Amino acid sequence: MQHPSRRRRQALLGEAFEQGIRHFDVARMYGLGATEAELGRFAKGRRGEIAIATKFGIEPPSPLLARAQAPVRLAFEKAPALKDFVKRAASRGEEGSREPRRYDAELALRSLETSLRALGTDYVDCFFVHDPGPADRVDLDGIRACCEELVAVGKVRAWGISGEPDPCAGLAAAAEPALLQVRDELFASVTSASSGGPPAIGFGIIAAPLARIEAHLRENPGARRRWSEATGLDLGDPGAAAALLLREALDRNRRGGVLLATTKPSHLAAAVAAAQMADAAGGDPAATAFRECVAEDFRVVPTVHA
Repeated sequence: MQHPSRRRRQALLGEAFEQGIRHFDVARMYGLGATEAELGRFAKGRRGEIAIATKFGIEPPSPLLARAQAPVRLAFEKAPALKDFVKRAASRGEEGSREPRRYDAELALRSLETSLRALGTDYVDCFFVHDPGPADRVDLDGIRACCEELVAVGKVRAWGISGEPDPCAGLAAAAEPALLQVRDELFASVTSASSGGPPAIGFGIIAAPLARIEAHLRENPGARRRWSEATGLDLGDPGAAAALLLREALDRNRRGGVLLATTKPSHLAAAVAAAQMADAAGGDPAATAFRECVAEDFRVVPTVHA
């Protein structure tokens, strides 16, 4: 939804589909409440070929804001500095200001019915509790019973919990959902998706770690040469570190998968190529070497999920 043009949004989804991507992740609040309908337009005629994940628990703002976002995003596109300013101001305003949310079966049912109408479908493949925090009130027993009933009647194929690792892992241990979807940055990789837990989908794979790694390699030419030799890729290439982050995340979590966020069709082919390398039998040597370089230079040991 960062694209102000529907044509460009649909073209991006179409390019993902052409590249072989079949899992699409949205939420009630994404795009100020407009993303599900956008994906629903794309899903027409393709529903049996794609998996759709959506979430409940964070409600979008007024529909008026959703309708007004196209001209706002167009202004941001023409003035990136304005977009950066607004994002920084919003981040400052959010710090410590969020009221505790309530997650229960009633909200889950109401949200799912709204999502199904927006998506133009009668079921979703994955239905997530969206980003519950330590201070939130989560009726786990009610949600579990509700979601199991939704699975039984076919409105949901599988349910799970999505958000930050620690609160989600704690709730997953108590509720035993089918899926766990958590932030899985290389510098703070989760332990909750280890063998025996629910299959994990990771997000936040590239953006924050990439900035840190690129700064390190830019300031340390010797490290850049050493990393390039170890991985067999030129780490002076702006796309190499991003590809390795994706390959490393997939290699580290071979039981699960990762979410990729992009607004650029050109990034999709590179991401698919990286995923194919990571999916090779016997592991991904370049991803392993990359992980070892990170561990050596940054003194972190990412958790490898069996």
